[in-house]
Amino acid sequence: MWFTQAYKIDTFATKIGVSKLAKGASAILALNYVHAIATGILQPNKFRMIPMIGGHAALGLILLRRFTQLDPESIPSIKTYYKYIWDLFYLEYGLYTLI
Repeated sequence: MWFTQAYKIDTFATKIGVSKLAKGASAILALNYVHAIATGILQPNKFRMIPMIGGHAALGLILLRRFTQLDPESIPSIKTYYKYIWDLFYLEYGLYTLI
């Protein structure tokens, strides 16, 4: 993060590190998918099972796959990962119409 260090810009990522921030944020997102899957299992009469459980499991696996491809030292890799997070966000809207 040369620009934040060169211009003395203090950000959350520069304070704790991009790698730690990416791991923490990804863990929180993964826990959201686990919670959605558990909700589908524990309340089967309130949701359609396949989209609720299968859809969230698929999105969670995509998150994990993309996380394994992340290189926190590479700006292009960080930008790509950030784009994937937004893709998951919009896919969740599509999934919402099915559950």
